Amino acid sequence: MGLTFQLIPTLFCLLTCTSDVVQGQRRICQTSVKEIIHTANSLIVKKFPCFEMEVPDIFEDTKNSSTPKLSPVESSCSQLVMTMNDFETLCRAVTVLQQVSSSCTLPKINNMLRNLMYLVNQTKCPVNETKIIKLQDFLSKLKTVNQKIFSKSSFRE
Repeated sequence: MGLTFQLIPTLFCLLTCTSDVVQGQRRICQTSVKEIIHTANSLIVKKFPCFEMEVPDIFEDTKNSSTPKLSPVESSCSQLVMTMNDFETLCRAVTVLQQVSSSCTLPKINNMLRNLMYLVNQTKCPVNETKIIKLQDFLSKLKTVNQKIFSKSSFRE
């Protein structure tokens, strides 16, 4: 009987602490998404070097894509990026921005890349390079995807 009373505070603490860790992780992930949105927006509203650079359009319909499907299992933010389509899009965005950052040295691009890498926890994702768009359009679409992810995550809190 005495053992049960000793276990209650321990179990309560474990449940509370685990909940705080999950909520803390979600906040960190949401912050990354917000930073991506803010950075993309600041780059879109003003012309910047590499503005007209051509990049692969990763936002085309991925259902019929021949590229391999990816899984968010190892992502630290998998509870935030819930759909496979969103995860694949963000993962492919990492690959595209890695290519962009090698020829366009903008700190904001590198910050966005760092946040995306944190969200998906992968650095190499297959990209279909048959369809091309301008970097500015790429950033605008990436911002839209992240706004959708952020709005979904706000409802789950």
